[in-house]
Amino acid sequence: MRLRMITATLAAAGMLAACAAEDSPSEPDTSSSPNGHGSYADCLNAHGVPATPGPNTGPPAGVDRAAWDQALKECASLAPGPG
Repeated sequence: MRLRMITATLAAAGMLAACAAEDSPSEPDTSSSPNGHGSYADCLNAHGVPATPGPNTGPPAGVDRAAWDQALKECASLAPGPG
């Protein structure tokens, strides 16, 4: 009888440990997410436009208007704010 009680207790403890392991937080994987933090800036950089903080009021110094307009068009789906 005592052996059954110990076995049942160990089995319950094992199940609780397994549940706790499944619920533990893990690091978010933004590398596979196209909308991860910084995606808009990464997209702009990939199109030859260095991302600058603040609102986009015009091309940064050294970037021509055509390249700026094309980068904004290509990266529009990643832009912050209402879509």
